[in-house]
Amino acid sequence: MEFCQQKTALVLSGGGARAAYQAGVLKAIADILPLPAHDNPFPIICGTSAGAINATVVAAYARHFRLGMKRLEQVWAGFHCAQVYSSGFMDLLSNSGRWFKLMFGRQPHRSISLLDNRPLRALLDDVIPYHHIQKAIDRGVLEALCVTASSYETGESISFYQANERVQEWSRYRRKGIATQINKHHLLASAAIPLVFPAEQVNNEYFGDGSMRFLSPLSPSIHLGAKKVLVVGVDPDTNEQPLPASLGRYPSIAEIAGHLLDSVFIDSLDSDLERLERINKTLNKVSDETRTKLGLRQVETLAISPSKDLSHIASQYLEEMPSTVQFFLRRVGIDGNSGSAVLSYLLFESGYTQELIKLGYNDAIKKQMDILRFFSAHE
Repeated sequence: MEFCQQKTALVLSGGGARAAYQAGVLKAIADILPLPAHDNPFPIICGTSAGAINATVVAAYARHFRLGMKRLEQVWAGFHCAQVYSSGFMDLLSNSGRWFKLMFGRQPHRSISLLDNRPLRALLDDVIPYHHIQKAIDRGVLEALCVTASSYETGESISFYQANERVQEWSRYRRKGIATQINKHHLLASAAIPLVFPAEQVNNEYFGDGSMRFLSPLSPSIHLGAKKVLVVGVDPDTNEQPLPASLGRYPSIAEIAGHLLDSVFIDSLDSDLERLERINKTLNKVSDETRTKLGLRQVETLAISPSKDLSHIASQYLEEMPSTVQFFLRRVGIDGNSGSAVLSYLLFESGYTQELIKLGYNDAIKKQMDILRFFSAHE
């Protein structure tokens, strides 16, 4: 089977700690593909939220793909909450206090968020060699890296991209592509889960999580020229999951918050995949001549998603979190049984992340033939 990587894009969705699953999938892809030691199978790499951080690591190691995937796995496998947000009692109390001031009509001077992500700022500088991104582009092993964030000022989804000179900026309804040099501020902006982490300033404008209001998460990869798109999501495959039992009671704050987070991180990607599949079926009925005249092309997709419910897995690892964090989480109804959806996004602890890495690796290995067919060169 001849291997083909031309115009293949990798799209990594958001999901906080759930993004550890993506590290497992990428590790499996590195093992499955018949790649020379230094080859990068994804010339185009796009990500939102925590997926944007993973995407930037992949891009930074584009000249040493297998080494990069080992590095990504090591970081996720050794995670602790304190590397992402401050978990001290006084830090958490201070953040909560700003919320109380807001309730009584006093606007705090500092940003309002449940958690302080200053430790993540330091971690990003430690693990991502940003200067390697442009080197990979200059050497032709990477065409583009794209990170999407949501503007709190305009409500637009801004896809910040670093690419070769052939890529042109784009503008569509409520979404734009802007050329830049990707740095930690773009990543912190893309991963700023609303109300959980503070907004991040980029070019005199404040941004939040890239998954918010991002109705077409596959569009940046297509604008960047992708002919194939491999998507790694964090939403369990609904075909494999039993329907949840009825609550029979009023939902807790944590359960409502979990529902909101799921709607931010999951729904748009699934609907965009469905939309693209319908477009591909329509284009199958259109002649090659008409497609060329209209500038249309089919885009092949392959999606890899968890085969198990990540919320259920998270509920088994609550005790790994710092006791101070557990205390505050229990105040809003997150106790391992209730509110496990929220927990699955915030549980940056090694027991949970290692379980997700293992799940991602096994899920991708089960799709080995699909992956090889996806990367095979067509006649």
